[in-house]
Amino acid sequence: MKRFISLILCAAMMLTITACAPKTAQDEYKPIAGLDASKKVTIKIAIPYETNKALNSVSNAFMNRYKNVSVQLQYIEDYDVNALKLFKDNALDMILSKDLNYNEYTAKNESTSKEEPTGKTTEDYFYNFAADTEIDFSDTTPDISDNYLHMRRDENGNEIAYQYSYPLGGETRGIFVNKTLLNAYNLKIPANFTELLACCETLKQNGLIPIQGGADTAAFGIGLAPAVNPVVHDKEKLAEMAAAKEGVSKEFTDTFKKIYTLSTNRYFDYKAVEESGSFLSTNELGQAESFLGLKNDAQTFEMILPENNYGYVAFMPYISSTAAVLQSLIDEYKLSTEFTFICSPLVDEGTNGPAYITPYYGICANKNSENLIWVREFVNFLFTNENNKLYAADASIIPNTKDALDFVAEEFHIDSAKDITLCGQIRFSDKYNGYSPVSSALKDVMKCSARKYMVKLIRDESGNIQYMTDENGREYLCLDGSETKIYKEYIGEEDAAMTGYAFCTLQYYIDNLENKFSGYRL
Repeated sequence: MKRFISLILCAAMMLTITACAPKTAQDEYKPIAGLDASKKVTIKIAIPYETNKALNSVSNAFMNRYKNVSVQLQYIEDYDVNALKLFKDNALDMILSKDLNYNEYTAKNESTSKEEPTGKTTEDYFYNFAADTEIDFSDTTPDISDNYLHMRRDENGNEIAYQYSYPLGGETRGIFVNKTLLNAYNLKIPANFTELLACCETLKQNGLIPIQGGADTAAFGIGLAPAVNPVVHDKEKLAEMAAAKEGVSKEFTDTFKKIYTLSTNRYFDYKAVEESGSFLSTNELGQAESFLGLKNDAQTFEMILPENNYGYVAFMPYISSTAAVLQSLIDEYKLSTEFTFICSPLVDEGTNGPAYITPYYGICANKNSENLIWVREFVNFLFTNENNKLYAADASIIPNTKDALDFVAEEFHIDSAKDITLCGQIRFSDKYNGYSPVSSALKDVMKCSARKYMVKLIRDESGNIQYMTDENGREYLCLDGSETKIYKEYIGEEDAAMTGYAFCTLQYYIDNLENKFSGYRL
């Protein structure tokens, strides 16, 4: 069965959901006022992937309650661009989106090639949930919801609360494990860093690259939680991070050292993954296909399955919600892959891997919809405890309910008070999100084994390294193919696997992190 459903913007394929779900108990449910159930209503919702069908169950329950309403899901390719265009053209009632801020839209002036204001803002298209006192969000948790809640000032200086996207739930950063692949080599799922290293070495000796993924997403999945969790749960360290205090980078050394070890041993090999053609598509579907060993034939566009029928990647750092996409692909292509999702094992023996929670997609309502009252009622219905958990189960996400942290603690066998970091805990102001310097530096370390991020050694006939000297007399060499200076103290040993090149030292990356923090220093 081919997966490629080409959806043209002006003629999106539409799935009309039939009301077939059993009626749910809603004895205490309170609808919003002013609904006219005698009028036939159609609500059009665009979803990002054909694998994201979690709205089906809730929509069925909604239509079972309101016989006059038809909920239609549209699968849209190039979702971020095309869904927004349809939404702004008032061809959609609802879309899914991550966080949305108030801003003025611009458009390219064809004659000047410059972006110019259109006179329209986010507020012209997106409904502000923060201003709606009738939709009942009382079953949700601010630990997730408030990440998409913001304040701005109008032209008179008055503060306005706004929220254009209401999170459907949360997701964690961690690692997908190909259990079938590990079983083939008699390996168990690693619970700590020592076990991860041993596992990776066995796989490497058997010709495999153990850890694969997009370098950016891999860095977040494997490194973010263990890096920030110890800081967040220590008041003094968190205060230092909030002030970007000089020397704060030392608090992240342990995690950076472990990622550096994985990369320099080529358990994560950025260049090799590029050359294999895997993980070049870094969107969710592309990464899921690469993890499972699925590839498209360039001529026939048929999907080529892995010869072993379960894939060749043991560990893929990513976001937990991708479990739904993976399972959909496994079912469609009848793969034998069994997988699980774990918190990052960059921890010492006897310690549980911590969880880092970020909001999942949020639901957005079209302010200009002729059925806005029914759209609001759908949101009201969706965020009851019962229905949000129904959605979360189908989407493989953390429900946006009051017991969300307990759900995570139980799922990963961790302490909700000590082992969970909420992304909002390191967002210190509108201008300073601690995520920015840490995530950027984590990416740098993950990429350290790629040739263009290594130091090209220049030698004379006797094999001695020939350093260049800057205007201050400091000796340096450059990263391969660039003018980026790497000073002598940051140049490590020559890489045995790539003669003529050396890794930058771990201290180089720690000092780079310190430099990134300095830009936010009070």
